[in-house]
Amino acid sequence: MRIYVFSPGLRIWHWVNFLTILVLFGTGLYIGNPFFSGPPGIEATHAYGEGLTMGFIRKIHFLAGYILLASFIFRVIIGIFSKRDRMVLPRFWTRDYWSSLKEITLKYLLLKKDSDGREYIRNACARTAYPLIYLAILFMIVTGFGMYGLSNPGGFWSSLLGWVVWALGGEFQTHMWHRWVAWLIIVAAILHVYFVIREEIIRRNGEISSMINGYKYFEKEPADIGDLK
Repeated sequence: MRIYVFSPGLRIWHWVNFLTILVLFGTGLYIGNPFFSGPPGIEATHAYGEGLTMGFIRKIHFLAGYILLASFIFRVIIGIFSKRDRMVLPRFWTRDYWSSLKEITLKYLLLKKDSDGREYIRNACARTAYPLIYLAILFMIVTGFGMYGLSNPGGFWSSLLGWVVWALGGEFQTHMWHRWVAWLIIVAAILHVYFVIREEIIRRNGEISSMINGYKYFEKEPADIGDLK
C-alpha cells in the first residue's frame, strides 16, 4: 500500500533543518573551543580576508541561526494550515500508546519481529521524540539569540530575549545549556538516522526515499491513517 505522507513543504523544511543544524553544530564547537587559528604571520586587521577566523566562523553561525529561525517559523505555519503537516503528539492517556511504545522499543532493540503488530505512519516513539526535538530547537533559538543580543545591549535581540540569559544564571550558564542541548539534538539525530536506515533495510517501506518523493509503503492500512485526512 503506497501512501502519500510528507508534503513538499515538510520535505524542504526537513533538509534545510538538517543542513542548518550540521553547520550550527560544527561552527558552535569551534566557537566554544577553537581548534585552529587564523593564518600565521598576518596581522589581525587583514586576517579576515585571508582565511578562516573566529569572526568568520561566528558570522556563519549567526547566519545559520537566522535560517534555523526562519525554518522553524515556516514549520509552524505549514502545521497550522495543513493537517498533514500538523504536529502529532503522544497520547499518554491511552492504553494503545503505551502498548505501541513497548512494541516499537522491542523492535528497535531487535527483540521482536517487525512483522508482528500494527503499522503506524508515526509510531509512539516518533510521537514522543519529535515534540521534544522541536522544543529543543526552540530552546536553541531562544538561548542563541539571547546570547547574540549581548553583543548589542539595547538592540532588538537584547530587548526581546536578554531576560533569558539572566533567567538561566548568566552568560556562562546559558552558554553551557546551549551546548548541552546541542549535543542532545545531535545524539537524537544519530538515533534518527539509525531508525530510518533500519526501517529501510528491514521493512523496505521507503523511509529514506519518502523524504524525497513523499511516499511510504505499508503492508496494511496504518492504525493512525486518520492523521492524514
